[in-house]
Formats: sequence, structure tokens, C-alpha cells
Amino acid sequence: MNKKRVCRVIAFIVFGALGSTGAAADEMVIAPAAFITAPTGIFNWSGFYIGGNGGYAGSSSSVTYGPNDAASQAGTCGGVGRGQCIPNGNFQTIGPLGGGQIGYNWQVSPLWMAGVEADYQWANLTGQGNSTFHLGNVGAASNNVSLVANQAVKSFGTVRARAGWVIVNPLVFYGTAGLAYGQVNESANMLPDGAGTLSSGGFSYACVAGRSCFAGSSSKTMLGYTVGGGFDYALTSHLILSAEVLYLNLGVPKATIVAQNAAAGTTPASFTATFGVAAFAVARGGLSFKF
Repeated sequence: MNKKRVCRVIAFIVFGALGSTGAAADEMVIAPAAFITAPTGIFNWSGFYIGGNGGYAGSSSSVTYGPNDAASQAGTCGGVGRGQCIPNGNFQTIGPLGGGQIGYNWQVSPLWMAGVEADYQWANLTGQGNSTFHLGNVGAASNNVSLVANQAVKSFGTVRARAGWVIVNPLVFYGTAGLAYGQVNESANMLPDGAGTLSSGGFSYACVAGRSCFAGSSSKTMLGYTVGGGFDYALTSHLILSAEVLYLNLGVPKATIVAQNAAAGTTPASFTATFGVAAFAVARGGLSFKF
């Protein structure tokens, strides 16, 4: 082989290698970008799901009392017969919960998910507040009455929108907000250490030691709102593990407590018990089946 032919072969090899290097460089420009922006895995979040959950909820609250008539005013903040304003009763409403959820997700892009979810919870969230004071004309100076208020949330539910970020497929972090509703029960009962009667303005109460002097209750379904967030993790193509924290606000519940006995010819006196906002934090975990 002469020198000219050798030079041509070497040149061909060199230019071929340079061309291959350029093509590889072009490919490397695309690969890192795809690696960074595309989520790993192939799980698709779109579809219906149904499942169960369990957890715990709690809040701090209080109850205040306001007189509704001349007799209840005179016997408390009116100061008749050593009467005192009724002090607030502070308490905590806490307890377990369990229920189910159903929803639908749309995977709007590789990195984003939207959805709707409804859930219903059976609960045993209970709390009790105690107020001790002197009720006008009832018992001696050393005698007091004990006013005990109870609050219970036995069930609640939500209907919410969800928006999630598929941070690493199959893991989604999401925020959620929507409507909340719940069955809220309140009751109050006043037990005196002594006996006595007070009448004013056509209203009265007549207390007997050891027997309920004022009592009342309320039970209603209340509407409010909820906000929160959590994560979903696909264990398999059909099983989804979830953890969630919600804040629920159901509004301000009230109950009327009425004198159980009154002087002849008068109307039983009463108080309005106004509870703090029925709001509580929920922490729960769940497992759902995706269709």
C-alpha cells in the first residue's frame, strides 16, 4: 500500500470517529433533561378507588353561659342572693375515628394529578367542661352548684377536591379542601348542693339539693369546611396506601338549658350554653383499591 492510500484510510477513520462523537454528544443533550423531568415508574393515577381508614382527632374548646330572662340574670351576674356569673368551662374533645372513602383521580400530566374524594367517619370525639359557682338564693353561702357540659361528635364526613404533585412516581403529595359536615351533640346539667327559689319578671327556678336544677341538650348536623393535605403511595397497581391530616370547622353549636322546676304561675328560667367552634384536627391513614 502506497503512502497516499494509507493517508486516505487514516483520514477516513479520524473523520468517522469525530462524526460518531458528535452524534453521541447530541444524544447526551436530550438524555439528562428527560431524566430530570420525567417521573420514574409507569403507575397511572387515573381511575376510581374505594377504601377504608382509621385515625384520631382532637381539639380544645370551651363553653360559656348567657342568661335568657330576668330570673336567670338575677341569680347569676345580677348578684341576687350571692349569685355569681357562671365561669367558662374549658375542655378538650378527643377520640378515635374510622370510616371509608371513595374518589376519582385524573393524571393530567406525568407530574400532576387532580381528583375528588368523599369520606364518612364514625367517631367518638367527646369532651366535658365543668363550672362551679353560687346560684342566687340556692343553699347557704358555702353551697355551690356544679354545671357540667358535654360535647360529642359521633360522625362526620367531607366532600373535597384534591390536587397532587407526582414527586416520584408512585408517590403523590397533595393538598385538599372542601365541604365538611358532622353530627354534633351537646348537653348541660346543673346540680346544686342546696335548695332555693328565685323569681323575677315572670320567670323563676326552684332547686332541690342533689337533683337537676337546669338541664338541656342539642343534637344537630352542622355544615362547615375542611382543608388539609397528605400523600398517596401505590403499593401495587391496585393498592394505594395513604396518610392525611385535615382541619375541620363545623361552626358554633349552642344548647338551651331550662329550669326543671319553677314557682307556680311563672315560666321556667333558662340559659344559653354557647360552645366554642366545633373545630378539630384529624390525623388518619388508609388503604384503597384502585379499579
